[in-house]
Amino acid sequence: MDTINKIVEDNKILVKFYSEEPLENVMAMMKYEPEKIIFLGHKDNMVTKKINDIKHFKDLRCPTVNLEFIEVPKDDLNRAISMLTDIIRENPDVKFDLTGGSELILIALGCIAARMEIRKMRIDPFTGKEIDINGGEIITSDYKFNLSIAEEIVLHGGVLTSHTGSYADWRFTEDFREDIRTMWGICSRYRGRWNKHCARIDELRKAMPDQNEGWEELYKKPLGDAIELLQDLNKNNLLKEYRETGNKVMFKFKNNMIKKVIGKAGNILELHVYEVATRDKYLFADAIIGAHIDWAGELHTDDSLIYDTMNEIDVILMKDVCPIFISCKSGKVGGSALHELETVSNKFGGKYARKALVLAKGSDDTTGTRYFKQRAKDMHTWIIDDVFRLSDEQLLNKLKRI
Repeated sequence: MDTINKIVEDNKILVKFYSEEPLENVMAMMKYEPEKIIFLGHKDNMVTKKINDIKHFKDLRCPTVNLEFIEVPKDDLNRAISMLTDIIRENPDVKFDLTGGSELILIALGCIAARMEIRKMRIDPFTGKEIDINGGEIITSDYKFNLSIAEEIVLHGGVLTSHTGSYADWRFTEDFREDIRTMWGICSRYRGRWNKHCARIDELRKAMPDQNEGWEELYKKPLGDAIELLQDLNKNNLLKEYRETGNKVMFKFKNNMIKKVIGKAGNILELHVYEVATRDKYLFADAIIGAHIDWAGELHTDDSLIYDTMNEIDVILMKDVCPIFISCKSGKVGGSALHELETVSNKFGGKYARKALVLAKGSDDTTGTRYFKQRAKDMHTWIIDDVFRLSDEQLLNKLKRI
């Protein structure tokens, strides 16, 4: 404990060379929570919006840390050296975080370091390794960081809205997890018919007037083969009540979550991926399903006249501080899915993000498919296809590899 206290004491003031990559700006903040961090950057990249993003993150994660942002001339090495010298003179025990930063400021610090000892450090977000340099002494240490998905989104200027599935739609009790596994088993047998039957049931449900006490009432003739899905749901205890009388079918869903799964066919693939990924609670630091992201970082009421850019991502997993953005497709998929995933992962994950497209069906060997897969490879997007045929263990292993 004394060693930890000494480390924190020795790092009361940190100078951080401002990085274009948001995560690189907060690694030392998360580890040491110093009294103050002085950010040094240039006017053209240390813009107000990005400064505010760091401040919002600080308020969320490290509220006691004070921040100061100082602009350094971009093409004046002597001025940069003078500014760094002044900071060192005012703060003799200052430590410099070199994770990121512009070349000119790094050169300026190098000029100073040539004639005096300066405490320096760098943290690698991928590995959590920290390199400390004090004079000629270099010490490498390990530190495990965790970042929540909500914090990750705030750091990159957005915010998760209350419409996010993990907040609004799903409660992952053990009972619901078992229901997901049961429904995925049914879906895997039905394949394409799952989407068709779910769409038919939902269409007919919405066309019928509301029934009392949660009952659903559908006519058999327009329902057609989709009645088989209702019968399977009933056999697997996913319906509370089920009756076939004359030309009608009457039933009650087990709960509203089961109703939502049947109401939108693609939900089950997202739920399956999320459920498999989160069985071991220590594998990923955080997980969100149905992430609804407001790009402006400001929440408004549903009746507000302000319209911000929104994006939805099916599943986001957090491995330490590196997010994995996952888009799930149970039907046909085109190039637009790759570009949307690329846009969102770049905006809210930066260079440390990973991205994957999970496809329920297997891929054929047509020219179009080969082009699509090559395009995904060029965009550094993982393709996990034919999930219908993958065991849970196989799917989890593929998620781990990302």
